[in-house]
Amino acid sequence: GSSSNVNGVPESLPCQSPEGSSTILEKYKVGKVIGDGNFAVVKECVERSTGREFALKIIDKGKCCGKEHLIENEVSILRRVKHPNIIMLIEEMDTPTELYLVMELVKGGDLFDAITSSTKYTERDGSAMVYNLASALKYLHGLNIVHRDIKPENLLVCEYSDGTKSLKLGDFGLATVVEGPLYTVCGTPTYVAPEIIAETGYGLKVDIWAAGVITYILLCGFPPFRSENNLQEDLFDQILVGKLEFPSPYWDNITDSAKELISLMLHVNAEARYTAAQILSHPWVSDDASQENNMQAEVTGKLKQHFNNTLPKQNNTSAGVSVIMNTALDKESQIFCSKRCQDSGRAGMEKISAIAAAAADPRVAGSEPLLPAAPEPLRSPTLPSPELAGDQPGA
Repeated sequence: GSSSNVNGVPESLPCQSPEGSSTILEKYKVGKVIGDGNFAVVKECVERSTGREFALKIIDKGKCCGKEHLIENEVSILRRVKHPNIIMLIEEMDTPTELYLVMELVKGGDLFDAITSSTKYTERDGSAMVYNLASALKYLHGLNIVHRDIKPENLLVCEYSDGTKSLKLGDFGLATVVEGPLYTVCGTPTYVAPEIIAETGYGLKVDIWAAGVITYILLCGFPPFRSENNLQEDLFDQILVGKLEFPSPYWDNITDSAKELISLMLHVNAEARYTAAQILSHPWVSDDASQENNMQAEVTGKLKQHFNNTLPKQNNTSAGVSVIMNTALDKESQIFCSKRCQDSGRAGMEKISAIAAAAADPRVAGSEPLLPAAPEPLRSPTLPSPELAGDQPGA
């Protein structure tokens, strides 16, 4: 037995499809599995010439049968986006059985981890996070790309050698190019915009709404719209009404400027809602309208109460790897039952209508099934909803 196979790739190399992956293996040293998802695995990956660490995402085409268009849509968007606040696709390689994606690897935790693990956390820190998020959204929206799943778990904290931090947005599994009104009801309940629920047609501004919900949470630790009994329907009714409150005592020490910005981001009327560019020029983000009082203890306490933040991450996978591990196919469970289908087949439908983002991360109350969960973790339940491909009018 010779030490290399027909393609001249030594058999010791960890690669099932030597047809095309040899170039990746020449350029990168591929290590152990650091994430194992439903449709992809993520491996350690070091660029040989520089020693820089990346993540190699290997999508198993055999598991994507008939759904290739969803993967292609996600990758086609990743190819286009290059921005300091977005997790970047470095390079890709296609083989008959796998798709190899070399991705930027973010070592810090997600947005919630950043707050709960810091000693000091102020309005100024929150404002810097919103600046990063709005920068990413301004860039995406300039390309007519809507993300549709802006939430804390998809915002990773990148820590630079000089001690500074910035956010990077990941997980483009629900992202799509907006060419007309979209109607697919999808996302994560806590962050979903009223026009998605109302099914009146929506566009880029749904990301601003989600960013507004996040900004609210960043300053008090709980979401603006909540259901007392954890029912998705109640939550959706609250979002549709969009009555925004800043309850005492939690908001007593927060600046009026912050509250004003949140109100402008959480405008129920999407037309009147702020754009990403307007967020960037708002005094709370651009000037010194934010303040420096330490709110770390209060916000962390509420985050842990409202978002089960003490639960360990599933399989001990780091936040940066979890975000890379997901694919567009994992998102099918996030296309959820609309009000119309709830009204027709309520009892049976509601059980599967909850968004199973909890399959990816069970910590967040608004991103787990909002009805009594099945004893086993939800993997993508199939819903009688339009596929992502059928998003566009006339598609």
